[in-house]
Amino acid sequence: MLCIRAKEILAHKITGGKKLPDDNLLSELFLEAMLFICDKCEPGELLRGARNNEAIYRNVNDDIFLIIPSKPNFSDKNEHLQIDESLSYAVINYVIFLLSQDEFYRRLALETIADYIAKHRG
Repeated sequence: MLCIRAKEILAHKITGGKKLPDDNLLSELFLEAMLFICDKCEPGELLRGARNNEAIYRNVNDDIFLIIPSKPNFSDKNEHLQIDESLSYAVINYVIFLLSQDEFYRRLALETIADYIAKHRG
């Protein structure tokens, strides 16, 4: 999902007329959400089979790693969230949770992650 599209969806879904933080803070919140997801599952977009110059977040097994995703750049109209497309809404919902502390959005994010895990068991 394009970063700017994710921000548009976030702005639409957030309730109570809450204003979004500036893009720098929002980028940090999106990174936090993506790392939360990396704690719960193994996004294919972030899996690597060999060490290289990318920062490693955690080992999956002896020779498979999850890298730290890039922080979104909301000013680049062509940049995508560095996460599997099917996990994009988990990211958005978790960011809403971080902003609102509404557990409903945390549960939505966890449900999306559970669906992802169920579809990618191999």
